[in-house]
Amino acid sequence: MSWLHVYEDFDDLSEAEKIQLFEAIKDTLFPEQRLKVDKVAEEVRDSRFSSGLACVHCGSKTVKRNGKYRSRQRYLCKDCGKTFNDLTSSPLAGTHYPDKWLKFIEYMLDGMTLPKIANRLHIHVSTAFYWRHKVLYALRSLGHDALNGIVESDETFFLESHKGRRRVTFRKPRKRGGVAKKRGIRKEQVCVLVAMDRNGDIVSQNAGNVRITAVEIDAVLGTRLAPGSLLCKDSAKNYVAFAKMKGLHHEVITVHKGVYVRKGIYHVQHVNAYHRRLKKWMERFQGVATKYLDNYLFWFRFLERYKEITPYEAKRSILRNMSKRACGVTVGYLRAV
Repeated sequence: MSWLHVYEDFDDLSEAEKIQLFEAIKDTLFPEQRLKVDKVAEEVRDSRFSSGLACVHCGSKTVKRNGKYRSRQRYLCKDCGKTFNDLTSSPLAGTHYPDKWLKFIEYMLDGMTLPKIANRLHIHVSTAFYWRHKVLYALRSLGHDALNGIVESDETFFLESHKGRRRVTFRKPRKRGGVAKKRGIRKEQVCVLVAMDRNGDIVSQNAGNVRITAVEIDAVLGTRLAPGSLLCKDSAKNYVAFAKMKGLHHEVITVHKGVYVRKGIYHVQHVNAYHRRLKKWMERFQGVATKYLDNYLFWFRFLERYKEITPYEAKRSILRNMSKRACGVTVGYLRAV
């Protein structure tokens, strides 16, 4: 049969069917190196037990093999008496579609919307939503790295959002994210504090509503600045008070007076550029619920740190990272948040 005969009926297909046909042809003609489904558990095991097999419940290393269930090795902890397998307390635990997770991570890294992911993988859109946040909560459980050397810090602001909440009676609803009623910093905004060093390590976290205090800055950065760090920040009094509180060397960049660089090296241009990229990236979600904001901040931080590697390696990296530490976030937990 000629390919022309096959192509004759192409226009009769729906848009979704055309995309499915394209994906099938692409996978056949240009096969990408893929992680096999039966290798997922092995990847997870290598990541979370890299320093030796240990109980995911209590951390004890006195564990033994305890048979298999559905071809998956189980272990028994001699100290706490609980059993577990390679996927216990990982985002993949209890999933009904383990064969779809690798594609889901790929689509997630591509920034595909939840309805499109659900359509491609033939799952419900709420399932895609729960999978996304199981991954993001697992990444958040790893915490931030310490910042060293010259550290730039500044704040950016997002509208407070109750997206997903059934009843919002204290204000009129905003559509697709919406905009603030008035210009400037208002009570309806939340403050995201971003700090980064010259090595590319990033701390990004929701720090509170409106203008934050030195105490709130300390809650975010206090334990994440390595000894001997030098803080570059604007002339806001809250940062000055924080620097004095922690005994930090600091350089004040008075941008409002036209001073952008001091002594040829001290500035906040990297962190301000990060703010612009973060804001642009967040637009695709048309408003993020404030209760989930830290999850999305970690997601963007991951994309920034691994943007130089191939999509295949990024997929493997997120699979390994989200499985490093036991994280008991379940669908039931997400529904209750």
